[in-house]
Amino acid sequence: MEVRISYWTLSRSPYYSFIFVLPFLAMYEVMVLFLNRDQLISLRNGADVLMRQFLSIFGEWGFYVLSVSYILIFLFVFLIQKKDWNITVIKSDYLLGMLAEGTVWGLALYCFMRYVPVFLMFPSGKELFQQITLAIGAGLYEEFVFRVISIAVIFHLLRLIFQWDKQFSIVFSIVISGIIFSAFHFAGPYGDVFTSSLFIYRWLAGILLGMIYILRGFGIVSYAHMIYDFIVIIAMTTS
Repeated sequence: MEVRISYWTLSRSPYYSFIFVLPFLAMYEVMVLFLNRDQLISLRNGADVLMRQFLSIFGEWGFYVLSVSYILIFLFVFLIQKKDWNITVIKSDYLLGMLAEGTVWGLALYCFMRYVPVFLMFPSGKELFQQITLAIGAGLYEEFVFRVISIAVIFHLLRLIFQWDKQFSIVFSIVISGIIFSAFHFAGPYGDVFTSSLFIYRWLAGILLGMIYILRGFGIVSYAHMIYDFIVIIAMTTS
């Protein structure tokens, strides 16, 4: 018998997040195949590059194992949660609701940040196809690294070291992960030139995305990030 769970609870779960982002992951990897292989590293978004470079130390196959690892992690969570919650049916209307909600969050993020004199989180690249590919990758990999992993690690460290309560630790985790998110954009040969204003802008964006992640889960924040970047692409293309 299927357990009755509300949209607001189920849509933020890892179970639905896995199902929701899987088509975007497949789309991203297929689109990357059409890019110049020699420029593959420079064209991918920052978090994706970081993880793939780490995996490359394990050899040629290690460089390409990230996508498989990404799927396996969410598949594991998917199966565990499916068993615990006794879920047997995927509600298509919930997935459509997540698309609509992610779009709204992405629009809200853009409207909130529209007066910022820089385009936050916008990946570099001159070709429209590359920009779209990077927008999808940013939503998947940056949210996975800087929200799912970063917030979880910081949260447990704060709880372990300082014995803070849950809510206080969550707030600080969002703030600290936002700092890491912003700082990473200035690291490495493809990083931006550091300015305090640009750092604060990206930190603010990281906090907003962290809040969406905590409130609505990985799937929706990932899609909201993509929508934001798509709006920026359209704005830059039509201007």
